[in-house]
Amino acid sequence: MLMTEQIAKWVSKKCPKLLCGLIPLFFLILAVSPASFAGVNAMPHLRLGAGARSIGLGGAFTAIADDATATVWNPAGLASAADLSLNLSTQQLDLDRSHNFVALTKALGSAGSIGLAVVNAGISGIPVYDARTAFSTKFDYSEFDYSANAYSLSYGIGIGNFGIGLTGRWLMDNFGLDSVENQSGFGGVDVGLMGHALHIDVGEEKVPTFHYGVVAKYLGASLGDDTVPMVVNVGLAYNLYVGNVVTFAADVEQEFVDLVESATSLRLGTEYTIVTYKSTALSIRGGVKASRDVQNLFGGFGVNIGGLQIDYAIQDGMASDIDGVGSTHFASLSYRF
Repeated sequence: MLMTEQIAKWVSKKCPKLLCGLIPLFFLILAVSPASFAGVNAMPHLRLGAGARSIGLGGAFTAIADDATATVWNPAGLASAADLSLNLSTQQLDLDRSHNFVALTKALGSAGSIGLAVVNAGISGIPVYDARTAFSTKFDYSEFDYSANAYSLSYGIGIGNFGIGLTGRWLMDNFGLDSVENQSGFGGVDVGLMGHALHIDVGEEKVPTFHYGVVAKYLGASLGDDTVPMVVNVGLAYNLYVGNVVTFAADVEQEFVDLVESATSLRLGTEYTIVTYKSTALSIRGGVKASRDVQNLFGGFGVNIGGLQIDYAIQDGMASDIDGVGSTHFASLSYRF
């Protein structure tokens, strides 16, 4: 405990110098990385995000990620996470694909917070045909599963009104066939910054109303012979306190990938939270993600009762691009201790 207090005192004393050193380093990484991060994305499911709350906001979450999903959106948000938080999320995508997320974070007092997360995407029950079964009228083919997993360890710490964070990730690709070699590789490093400003008095405490964040994801990531392109998100958010709380959030996302389709997108989201009781809240959300080629609409709601939060989100907008594909549903359960 004494060692933790000494670390905290050192950090607070060195805060200005530390930030002055980290911020230029962060932008230096952004400047030199794009040249080595071009190519087709080896793990596209990583960009789906995590948590129905953030999805309901259209993914505009870089500046306000303050729960276990910060391990995916911006590790700097762990500086604002609760003492202990858990998030379980699932979504059923088109073509029988699934996407699941589980994360656990733990605060270490003034020494920051750590987070463990697993992201899983896959398809089960894929039929296997050979020369004998390809023309058979009997349903006697075998099946296999495909899964792609990302395991990550995150760390974040608050320094005054700033937060900084890092995430390290390991990737595993499993085809479930003896004849296919499974792959694994380094999933890269995420580097995130977050800041808070314009504090006002709410009740008996001062709370920030303006938030900003920037994160560079998948630095150095690769799987086999394929690369995972770097993604940079810059986000702003504002909380309006008018009895209840209205949050406006905006993100600009840039994926460094060599494709004909636009790799730049804008995410906008709004959340209206009605505090009905001291430990109960109801939130309604809406969002949009737009690029030159694709536009998606999002909506959702959340209920928080004594730290237990249930969130639901729905995504629409793909039906016009892929025949037969309509809305996608997201659900998550989280708890803060």
